[in-house]
Amino acid sequence: MKKLFAFVATALISVAMFASREVVPSDADLASYATGTYTMCIYADACNGIVLNGTYAGWPNAADHATLLDFQAVADFEGWYVVSWNDTTGAESKDGGVQAKPIQLDGSGNFNWDYQLGPDAELIRGTAELLSANNGTEVDIKNIGAGIVVIDVKSWKNNPCTAVYHDYTVSLVSPDCNEEDYVVPAISGGFNGWAQEAMTMDELKTAERQQANLPGAVFEISFRAAEGSDFKFRSSAEWGADWSNELKEYDAENDEWKAYNDGANIVLGEETNLLFDLGDPTKYSWNNCEKPEPLDSTVYYTIVALNAPANAPAAGVEIIGTFDGWAGTAMELLNTGWYFAELEVMGFQEFKFREAGTWDNEIVYAASGEGLANMKFEQLWQDDTYKGTPCKWIEIDLSGEDYVWKANWVEGIENVVLTEKAQKVVVDGVLYIVRDNKMYNVQGTQVR
Repeated sequence: MKKLFAFVATALISVAMFASREVVPSDADLASYATGTYTMCIYADACNGIVLNGTYAGWPNAADHATLLDFQAVADFEGWYVVSWNDTTGAESKDGGVQAKPIQLDGSGNFNWDYQLGPDAELIRGTAELLSANNGTEVDIKNIGAGIVVIDVKSWKNNPCTAVYHDYTVSLVSPDCNEEDYVVPAISGGFNGWAQEAMTMDELKTAERQQANLPGAVFEISFRAAEGSDFKFRSSAEWGADWSNELKEYDAENDEWKAYNDGANIVLGEETNLLFDLGDPTKYSWNNCEKPEPLDSTVYYTIVALNAPANAPAAGVEIIGTFDGWAGTAMELLNTGWYFAELEVMGFQEFKFREAGTWDNEIVYAASGEGLANMKFEQLWQDDTYKGTPCKWIEIDLSGEDYVWKANWVEGIENVVLTEKAQKVVVDGVLYIVRDNKMYNVQGTQVR
């Protein structure tokens, strides 16, 4: 009886061992599954089905897995899965011979790139190269040899069994391709099978940027995805709707354009509203767009003096531009009537003048009411000294009749500089302008 108990106990221990990664199926155990030239056996913690994607199928980004191969459980070896296939194209691949990788399906049974091998997979037996990929967040399996390859998955890049889902909104300020055109961006990620999904322009936010003289257009997209999912931006249509037209960023240290985010995918976390402000064309661009010349990033101590039009706003005057992120920098009113500011700026940066805190009252042309164009420091400054310190000096005199504050300008009175805020008045169906307690018709002639 003791011998019987010992035999049963040994058998139970043996069965338990078969349900672990330490007991690896032998080639003989896998022989009946090895029906193709290549066979992959993996140990994996999986709650859904597992499929194989690879060179044999052309690496499809299919919403389902109709063209992919299903792993099947290895009999008597719990946690072990196997698939076998033939590959007539992978052997000629320029990027590592025959390639393939297991990917777990999501909770709906759909293929999702987010659920591929994690960074710590281990080759147990057979011929293959396991290479770290995408900044160490996953593993690529390349140069797979004929016969049986055995791999311990250890972890998935993201595990659908424990996934936490959110509704994300991603906003991108896309850099202009040139002065008149912009690229329509798309977002591609594991959650949409790395397909091309165009983002929609937010016209209101884009108009607000243009009003503030900021470059770029605002695009947005909302989608549901799991934490840990990743994505990239790419072109949707203009100048190449493929992976050749991705975002670039300027590397000032090496004076070159490189892939945005060093080419790595952007990973989604707990934050659900994400803004990528990449509108500055001197720092960001699309690969297929013409890149601006490298800019002098030297910071210069600069003095700006402004003689403003009459009737300057009581709230004060500020200089505003790319040097301060269009936030506005207060100018000091001197007893000479000029406004004054000390700045540290780069020559290519742009600026304008306005009433402190509002674009409703900037300096405009008296003849048209149109705002002045952005000015560049390097186009105006000259070398000088201030309080014994070398500096760049700019004097701008806008006090003549050609300029007026926007709040004092009224359409219809040409070549008349208003000294107080005017009002439009309609009398008997005729438009008049009231200024300084006097009434003018639209030609600017005093009538009352």
